[in-house]
Amino acid sequence: MPDALSRSYARFVSCLKYDDLPDQVVDKIKASVLHAMVVSIIGAQTNHGRSAIALTKEEDSKPDGATILVDGTKATRGGAAFANSKLMHATNQTDSYRMLIHPGPCIIPAALATAEISGAPGEEFITALAAGYEVESRIAGDFIPSTQARGFRCSPIYGTLGAAITTGKLLGLNEDQLVTALALACTFAAGTTEGPRVSGREMMYHEPQATRSGITAALLARENLKGSETCLEGDAGFYNAFTGNNRGELTYPFSEKPGDPPPTTDLTQTVEGLGSRWELLHVTPKIYPTAGYNCPVIDLTTRSRVNSNIAPQDVESITMEMNWLETSYPSPAFPNQDRSMPGVGSTHYFIAYTWVHGSYPPLRQRVDPGLGESDADQTVADLQQRVTVIGQKDRTNFAPRITIRTWSGNEFQDELTGNELKWDLATETSIISALFDDLPWPRAQLNSLVSIVTELGQEPSIAGLIGACVPA
Repeated sequence: MPDALSRSYARFVSCLKYDDLPDQVVDKIKASVLHAMVVSIIGAQTNHGRSAIALTKEEDSKPDGATILVDGTKATRGGAAFANSKLMHATNQTDSYRMLIHPGPCIIPAALATAEISGAPGEEFITALAAGYEVESRIAGDFIPSTQARGFRCSPIYGTLGAAITTGKLLGLNEDQLVTALALACTFAAGTTEGPRVSGREMMYHEPQATRSGITAALLARENLKGSETCLEGDAGFYNAFTGNNRGELTYPFSEKPGDPPPTTDLTQTVEGLGSRWELLHVTPKIYPTAGYNCPVIDLTTRSRVNSNIAPQDVESITMEMNWLETSYPSPAFPNQDRSMPGVGSTHYFIAYTWVHGSYPPLRQRVDPGLGESDADQTVADLQQRVTVIGQKDRTNFAPRITIRTWSGNEFQDELTGNELKWDLATETSIISALFDDLPWPRAQLNSLVSIVTELGQEPSIAGLIGACVPA
């Protein structure tokens, strides 16, 4: 009889060593860490970031605890992770896996707090992050749209599991304890999509709470509580609860062709190739303060504006073809009805803004689009009415195609492949470093942060990593 899924994951995590990690995996983890730490500096300037810091300092202060980034105050493990998660998520510039989950703001804060308290070296920190990213990505995989279709928001649902695995690895949990950590995380997972559907803001604290819950799951597992091995695939387990069945039947898949039979996947496929095929390599960063599906749209629109040299007033129409799920966020079952209006998720708005201005500002605080951003707002609003967004079931994620038609009858077309945002550390460093002068943080500390992340595997602890993101 094959092992339960939780047992397979637990064995993989308990045995995983730094030397087992391919160079590409270590590089990807470093890129995610650098991105998250820089974004946290921006997030601390936001209302949500300040609120999370204030709440943590009031409720979770602990002089010998873990560090709240940017502020520098010490708090409990869970409190510091909660606050830091919010800082990494406040501006909507987190990393993404398959568009709808954001592993970084759940996994990295959990690792930071636990590694700081234990004094873990950089290589253990990286290994734990790789474990959390890989397990979360694999468990989520093709099931992400099915979860969203049930009214759940995937990022905190799966992020709770990733945070539990990462924390458990740093705590040194054995295989049985890691099974329990996953079982507890499955029961702690929560988060609905009603907020994104109707523009509510409760989702702003999904990831922080998921991070805290994942940490709690790992800490309880350390007490040798027994968890259910079939917590994922069991008849009343995670997949049945959060995807609608435990048979691998998918709802609203990422891609399908007309006439295809109802899509299914084998649950055992999620654990195949553990340690040899790394799903975390498909994680992509978000550098703009908008939904993930809009980031490649902005990049493509920026490139097309330069290459076509078509002025906004000469544009008769802009058509953007995208993966169909990207046009019906948070789910085709519960679509946001205001996607054509100015807002952080509006593809129409970001296309128009980028075409009028030539680009969209990266690494900035979240704003309310259309509200006093520039004197060209009316031009943006006018062009937005000439933008059409089309969802296609045979287009991959993050691979939009743009068509611009002019009043004189000319046409320009361009598209992305879907691989452009799969950055390595060198690309992350190049893009982010170019923006350092515009960030509210000393340039010397930002440069130090890059150096520390680059050599993170050789660091005796993560003290320097944290020190680069607290007041000198």
